[in-house]
Amino acid sequence: MDVGFMPGIRRHPEELRSLQQIYQEHIDDAVYAEQLGFTHVWFGEHHFSSDQAAPSPFPVLTAIAGRTSRIRIGTYLTVLPFQHPLLVAEEAATLDILSGGRFELTVGAGSFNEEFRTFNVDAAERQGRLYEGLDIILKCFTEEEFSHQGKYFTFPDVRMTTKPLQEKLPVWVAASGPVGVKRVARRGLNVAGASAFGPQIVELFDSELRAHGHNPADHGSGLLAMVHIAEDEDQAWAEAARGVHHWLSWLAGHEFVGMGVTSGKPDVPEPAKLRDWAANPLIPYHVGTPDQVAESLLKSVRSARHTNLALSFRQVFMDTAAVHHSMDLFAEHVMPELRAWQHPTTTAASDK
Repeated sequence: MDVGFMPGIRRHPEELRSLQQIYQEHIDDAVYAEQLGFTHVWFGEHHFSSDQAAPSPFPVLTAIAGRTSRIRIGTYLTVLPFQHPLLVAEEAATLDILSGGRFELTVGAGSFNEEFRTFNVDAAERQGRLYEGLDIILKCFTEEEFSHQGKYFTFPDVRMTTKPLQEKLPVWVAASGPVGVKRVARRGLNVAGASAFGPQIVELFDSELRAHGHNPADHGSGLLAMVHIAEDEDQAWAEAARGVHHWLSWLAGHEFVGMGVTSGKPDVPEPAKLRDWAANPLIPYHVGTPDQVAESLLKSVRSARHTNLALSFRQVFMDTAAVHHSMDLFAEHVMPELRAWQHPTTTAASDK
């Protein structure tokens, strides 16, 4: 499987480092990830966040592309309901050219009610805007000229004169339920995030791919996780606990689309108690020694047909030396086993 690196630029209000310094540290981490043999750098977006979570992946990925030569780069993900699809297509094609054909585009519908309210986009339209926008982008990549008349966009005589360098730029779509994975499979694309909702969702994705004439071995399924490793478990938690706590509290404090409003203090243990909470299967973080992290990550990976793993190593307050040491230990002790693993279904399909 492919093992990717996922920077998560954030600045806690109590941190003394400037936002510029934090951006630079994450870009440096991505360069280091290439040196260690990671296959991808993925970068996402969030908006109006109290911890200044990075809102714009394309400029950051452009900076990373300029300092690397082999590692593939991609959005994970671009929230398409907030974007103009023609502009996204142009940005993706331009970045693919600048990176020498290393770009991959992941799009999604968005999750946080606060972002939809601020952008003045009806959250009930998120899926419709996602798939209509996606179909427009795919036409931009593959057709010389087209017109489009839909529910949300009408474009006459579009000529997309800047095309991706890759003949077929890889496109991923975040989908978590049966309807979503069926839409992704019908278009013959890759699915991101479905595996977090159980192996049966990935099995449905593969079944739908076959029904539409596609080989599952040619289509990816991505998984996200957060990792921190040290030689000693106590040391690993001492270095990571505060950052993990912030990330979980930030996540728990949002209003998720379709889940109502979260009120009161998030039900997240204090940093010193997070280790005992790590058994929660819905929380994708892995902290400990190389053996412990390898065991827990492989357990997640083997639960379904995963082809891509996107890992976040740096959280708020974390020191660069500790982050890079964690990446070193991962590359030496954990990555080889992950890179060698293939789901039996994928292996069998590849042998045909």
